[in-house]
Parts: sequence; structure tokens; C-alpha cells
Amino acid sequence: MTAFTNADSTTDSSDQPPAEARDIIAALRAAGAAPRRVLELERGRALVHWQNHYGDAQYERPRHHAMSIYTRAGEQTSRQVKGRAVSRGFTGAICLFPAGSQSQWQIRGDFEFLHLYFTDLDLQRCMTQVWDREPSSVQLNERYQIQDELIAQTGRLLSMSGWETPEDSMGIDHLTHWLMVQIVSRHASVKVSTPVVSGTLTRHQRQLVSGRIEAQLSEPLTLEAMAGWVSLSPYHFARLFRASFGCAPYQYVLEQRLARARELLRQPENKITVVALLCGFGDHSQFTRAFRKRYGVTPSDYRRG
Repeated sequence: MTAFTNADSTTDSSDQPPAEARDIIAALRAAGAAPRRVLELERGRALVHWQNHYGDAQYERPRHHAMSIYTRAGEQTSRQVKGRAVSRGFTGAICLFPAGSQSQWQIRGDFEFLHLYFTDLDLQRCMTQVWDREPSSVQLNERYQIQDELIAQTGRLLSMSGWETPEDSMGIDHLTHWLMVQIVSRHASVKVSTPVVSGTLTRHQRQLVSGRIEAQLSEPLTLEAMAGWVSLSPYHFARLFRASFGCAPYQYVLEQRLARARELLRQPENKITVVALLCGFGDHSQFTRAFRKRYGVTPSDYRRG
């Protein structure tokens, strides 16, 4: 997972989501929208935090799906049909653009919104892993500037979250898996109920997962990868993990990384930068922020103390 931040409407090509997620992005750029943050997730999914204030946009049969959540304002943004406004936005409004959909938009005021981009492969994987259903039996419905408080709350949480550190990325990856399930449950052509997950991981599964986490703390650990260790979907794994360990997977991983770091800091020959890398933190500053938040002191102060 890779995070970028940007305040301009033009970016280097490296600051771009995968090719599958560029049709709607191209339309937004043409309308003057600027990406504030971009986070590439697993298997080509992407999350983008947009800002726009004026322009006209036309989405012409994108190759991927997109869920849009208005996080600030939007009252002066309208969907146009034959030159007339047929709906208007508001804070918390959602739009769902299935692949192949068409729509025209007029923007006459500043607002911010999130887009989650995903493909048919993501949708098929969600259907087979979570519901054990034939993927072709479910199609996404077009939704434009409607109210869905549950998804709106998710958008607010995502917009308030940090996107920069590996721990941020892992938590967001966790949340977007859950969001995919909600999209299918609430806005598909065939009604499917959100699956009920009960029970816990078996003793063998708990030992396997905790052991592999311990062995791979220096490496990137995604929800999807951990779920694959025990042949579960990310959605089911996350709920069984919480029931088994009392916290979300990304919280558990962070706690284990910080506990390992505390042990290594007791050995004076270990440089703090090396400790950060050995415990899976991207750099010294990320490590320092996480350590101070957990233990109330910086790694340097902890070592001196």
C-alpha cells in the first residue's frame, strides 16, 4: 500500500492510482478537481481524497466502479440531465458509479469528497468469499447524491484518518474491505444481507496467525495477506480475529511492533533507526510518533530512562 499527498491539480505520474482507476480521475481533473491525498490499496484498489470548487464533469462509461462520499459541502454540485439539475449534493451524500455508467455534473462551489475505486475482480472476490454466491448474479445500482448514513459515517472516519504510515494504511485497508461489503449489501441489484460472523479462530489458527505476525513484524502486513494464512476472506478474518484477540488485526500488529521495539531499545548497540526498520516502521519519524503515543515518551527518552 502506498500513500501520497498532493495539494495541486497536476501530479507526477508516480502519484497516480492504477490504470483501471483513471477514467473518473481524468474527468475530475478536467473539471478542476485536485487530489489532496491518494492511497493505493491491495490488488489495484485505490482511495482518493478530492477537492473541487468549480467546473463541469462528464463520466463516460468508466472501466471500474467508484463509490463517492461527500465529506464537506456539495450543495452547489448537481447532476445534470439534458441541461437540467436532477439532484444536488450535501455533506454526507453518496454516489455509486458502476463500471459503464454515464453522468454529467455541474460544480459551482467548493466541496470535498472521497472516492473508493474498485474493479469487477474486487466485486467478484467479495461475492464469492463473503456470500459464496455466483458473482454474475449481482450488479451494482447507480446511486447519485442520496443519503446513506452508515456509508457517510465511514467516509467521515476515512477523511479524518492519517494516510501516511503503514499502520494508517493497514487500518484503512481493513475499513475499505468492510465498505465493499456494505456497498454490495445496500446498493446491489439483488438484495443480499450482511453476513453474520460468529465464533472465534481455532486454537491452531490463533497460534499460526500470532506466530507469523511475530516472524514478519519487519515486513508489510495487510489484512488480505493475514486472512490468506487461514484461508478466510478479509471480512470474516477481521471479525473472528477481533473476537479471538480482543482488538482489530492492525491494532494487534502495531502493539506487537511497539513491544518488539521496546525490547530492542534496551540493547544500546541497536540504533533507533535500525530498530524502527526491524519493527516494520517506514522511517524514524513514524516510529517516534507511534512510540510516544503508546508509551508517553520518545524512543530516545525511553532508552535514556
